[in-house]
Amino acid sequence: MPIKIVLADDHKIVRQGIRSLLETDAKFQVVGESADGVEAVKLAETLKPDVLITDLLMSGMNGIEVARQVHQRFPQTKVIVLSMYGSEAYVLEALRAGASGYVLKGSGLDDLEQAITGVVAGRRYLSPPLTEESIEAYRQRTETTRMKPQ
Repeated sequence: MPIKIVLADDHKIVRQGIRSLLETDAKFQVVGESADGVEAVKLAETLKPDVLITDLLMSGMNGIEVARQVHQRFPQTKVIVLSMYGSEAYVLEALRAGASGYVLKGSGLDDLEQAITGVVAGRRYLSPPLTEESIEAYRQRTETTRMKPQ
C-alpha cells in the first residue's frame, strides 16, 4: 500500500515537480495538492494522508501553523516542512509546532524520500546539514538568553 501524500506549496511548478519525482516510485502516491495553508489543513482532514509536505512560507497560513493544526487535529498525519530556510530558529519552531521532518529545498530526491519513509516509521528527519545536536544547542542558547535577568 503506497504512502499517501498531500503537497502544499504556493508555487505550482514546485508542487508539480515534487509530484512527478515522487510518483516515479510506486511506494508514494500524491493524493492532493494545495497552494495555501488553509486548504492544506482541509485536505488533511478530508484525504487523511500519511504525510503532508508543506512549504514554510505560504499565503493564508504558514507552514508552521499548518504543522501545528494538523499535528493537533490529525495526529496520524505526519508533517514535513519543505523550505529554503535552514536557520535553527525556523527548524525549532516547526518541530515545536509538531512537524516530524524538516527538508531543505536544496536537497535531493533521496533526502525527501528518506524523510517521508522516516516520519511514517515514527522517526524525526532533519535534512543535512541540520542535525538534532545543532537544533538542541540553539534551543538551549535561546532559553538561556530568555532566562537572563535584564
